[in-house]
Amino acid sequence: MNIGTVSHGTMRPEDLIPDFLYELKHQKPCHRSHRKLIREIESNVQRMKSPAYFDSEQVQWDLEALFDALNEYAPPYFYFGAHPGDGSDYGYWLSDDFPDFSFDGLRVSDLSEVPRGYSGEVVYVNDHGNMSLYTYSRGRRREVWAIV
Repeated sequence: MNIGTVSHGTMRPEDLIPDFLYELKHQKPCHRSHRKLIREIESNVQRMKSPAYFDSEQVQWDLEALFDALNEYAPPYFYFGAHPGDGSDYGYWLSDDFPDFSFDGLRVSDLSEVPRGYSGEVVYVNDHGNMSLYTYSRGRRREVWAIV
């Protein structure tokens, strides 16, 4: 599950790009367009000889493409980017406005509150603040993610 840190403690492209490429390579399944992007960026690094590449304008385009690609693998209501409290901590983070503004599903403090036969999303928040997102289809529950 894509939740949490991918790269921490640096904002240097020479540190971020290898970490982001590694993360993208290990997505299951990795989209064909993203496998192509990986090959292109690895080719750029080799073709431009690493130090020149990391000082080039191309590196910014490649980083932007990696952010966009990784964001496609973020769980529902998450995004890929810098942590709101630490700009050098890149990973998958729950949107700040969840569940108050961006959630149209059912919010419960006990799963027994979900109506029989319900279909849709349910966010369960316990008394300790732990949160889980479930999808229900005709009363059958599947956990999408959980944050403890």
